[in-house]
Amino acid sequence: MATIQQLDPIYVDVNQSSADMLKLRADLASGRLQKSGDNSASVKLTLEDGSEYPQEGKLEFSEVSVDQATGSVTLRAVFPNPDHMLLPGMFVHAQLKAGVNSKAILAPQQGVTRDLKGTPTALVVNKDNKVEQRELVTSRTTGAYWLIEKGLSEGDRVITEGLQYVKPGAEVKVKEATNLTADQSANAAPAATGKGE
Repeated sequence: MATIQQLDPIYVDVNQSSADMLKLRADLASGRLQKSGDNSASVKLTLEDGSEYPQEGKLEFSEVSVDQATGSVTLRAVFPNPDHMLLPGMFVHAQLKAGVNSKAILAPQQGVTRDLKGTPTALVVNKDNKVEQRELVTSRTTGAYWLIEKGLSEGDRVITEGLQYVKPGAEVKVKEATNLTADQSANAAPAATGKGE
């Protein structure tokens, strides 16, 4: 007896919570997110060793019912697999790109802390080079960033280093962050280090 399995293209089953699915649909309907490209969402994979799979996949279908035990919906994506890098039974992390928010604000995770109540906050340098503490509403992580729903605006300078040296109201000298890569800096709100003087 033999089991026949197709390796190229290969199917990848992804579980997404029904709550995330509802939020995505609501965001698309309200215009907060725009559909990306054609109607099928693109999917990227991160392999077990942390490397990124070089081929992009497409979402093929989703189940029409929610698994009552897990509260999730199964989505199926198809990926080209010419080198047979993906094998049946492998565990991968999938990122679905179903919608795009061109006005999204990303803040480096190291610049976001939580107060005693658990509320996310960030220390921001205002136009007068004084530190302000802002309460944030975060949505989810995207790589090394938080997707910010409320609390930051385009151009805000978030302190990412030396948080222990500054407090709200302190005057600081801004120094561009050295703890971000060039790729990270290009995709996020400006970051600053915070050593009060």
